[in-house]
Amino acid sequence: LPRPIRRFNPAVKIVLHMHCEWLTQLNYESLEKWLRDADLILSPSAYIADGIRQRFPQLVERCQVIYNGVNSDRLLSGLVPILKDSEKFEKSKNSGNSGKRLLYVGRVSPEKGNHILLEAFRQVLAKYPDTKLDVVGPINALPHKYLVALSSDPKVAELAIFYGEKDWQAHLKQQVAELNPLSHSGNAVSFWGGVPPARIASFYHQADLFVFPSVCHEAFGMPIAEAMVAGLPVLATAGGAFPELVESGKTGMLVERGNATALAQAILELLAHEDCLAEMGRQGCQRRSPFFF
Repeated sequence: LPRPIRRFNPAVKIVLHMHCEWLTQLNYESLEKWLRDADLILSPSAYIADGIRQRFPQLVERCQVIYNGVNSDRLLSGLVPILKDSEKFEKSKNSGNSGKRLLYVGRVSPEKGNHILLEAFRQVLAKYPDTKLDVVGPINALPHKYLVALSSDPKVAELAIFYGEKDWQAHLKQQVAELNPLSHSGNAVSFWGGVPPARIASFYHQADLFVFPSVCHEAFGMPIAEAMVAGLPVLATAGGAFPELVESGKTGMLVERGNATALAQAILELLAHEDCLAEMGRQGCQRRSPFFF
């Protein structure tokens, strides 16, 4: 906390870097006391900074935004092949609507909307049964007390079902079991678990569309920024910092949070226009410094 730090070193400058909404969710009186000693409050997006400014107007001058950086060298060069000998992962993109690859990168947790993506993917397979979905990231549900218990967002409140009535991992497994038979290959969805950073680039470059269906309001969205650097069009939800990253209709598309039908319709629309996908990817890759690359 800033106050004890200041007590032992009165001359020190204290910078608080917030990557979540806790300053707008936790007890005001407790926060206000120790925020007095912070010289600078950094946020990775205007979404987070604006929330802090609104709740603590006396701290407006101390709140600044610095977008997270992306290692473009790793994403644009020295690609590492993924599982060279595995037949699960094709080495080239397919032309036409059939055989397209969708990609999700990030923690697999209720607030990330993975269950919404799988629900939407059912509608995609009904039209394009050769489509693949790669899910990259560890299955690691965020504890209830860190998000659902703090949020006043009704869409986040709906996630409480996965912390009691339904088991999160079992629900995902059931969804995948129902999806795979709809695919021509019988293996429509692949969960890759945690992947070393040096290898993630290959997933981005093998995919045709990046999908990030978060249900909560994200503070930034590092996988979105990485996908754009890699030249991948992005489909995400319209909440949190995502509208700051994705220019809907230019570098990708934004849809309503928690709406599987809207997500499916957007995927189908994008897959039906291959030239649009390519142009969005190019536009995203060009969106560099002084923004967040």
